[in-house]
Amino acid sequence: MTEAANRTLQRGLTILELLSEHPDGLELHEIANELSLPKSSAHNLMQTLLTLRYVRLTAAGRYQMTLKTFEVGAAVVQTTDVTQVLRQYMQQAFADCNETMHCGVLSGKEVLYIDKIESTQSIRMASHVGIRMPLYATAMGKAFLAEMSNDDVRRLYADDTLSPLTSRTITDVEALIAQLASIRERGWAMEDQENADNVSCVGVAILGRDGRPAYALSISAPSFRMTPEQLENCGALLRRAKRRIERVLRAL
Repeated sequence: MTEAANRTLQRGLTILELLSEHPDGLELHEIANELSLPKSSAHNLMQTLLTLRYVRLTAAGRYQMTLKTFEVGAAVVQTTDVTQVLRQYMQQAFADCNETMHCGVLSGKEVLYIDKIESTQSIRMASHVGIRMPLYATAMGKAFLAEMSNDDVRRLYADDTLSPLTSRTITDVEALIAQLASIRERGWAMEDQENADNVSCVGVAILGRDGRPAYALSISAPSFRMTPEQLENCGALLRRAKRRIERVLRAL
């Protein structure tokens, strides 16, 4: 009985998380499909959330979150700092990939690594909090650069050469700018053995309340595990974390 009750609670909270990413709401069949639930189970859960006034049903038949969820969340925001927010959503993404995760901040032409969750897999990348790496050769760094204009990137490296860290490092500013266009379109950055041999990374920039990049997150793994499918999966995990973190940062 307790296990079933816990599963019901988990599903209800997962529905609220799903709706938080869809301000316009979702129809019942969309919720059921997204969470792989029988339509009858999804209906019962939504009826409970309606009764408790955590969601409402629009005239168009879409379920949306209500201000009651804001009231609950606002109580937490009052006692939350940014590092807690970043670590919480890093842990959520890590739980779905078990690959090494980093958090970094922009520091001139470098990324300063400020947090890390290490993979438990036997083969994993080596790194440590406190290191600095060049923007042009890391996924987090490229995510930061993608938030700049092309002209700003050119000015940033006007007097510099892009020194190779490996044989794959991009050393031409215009080639880097071409890659940034793809990053902006895709929504996440990647580097394939450009910072260290046999290591590939995916990254996103986190925008602060002022709309400027404040933090970045990355997932790093041995290149043989970063298949095209895994790259897409990691990109999706980071984009989801980005949306959730930015939502909280706007409220702090």
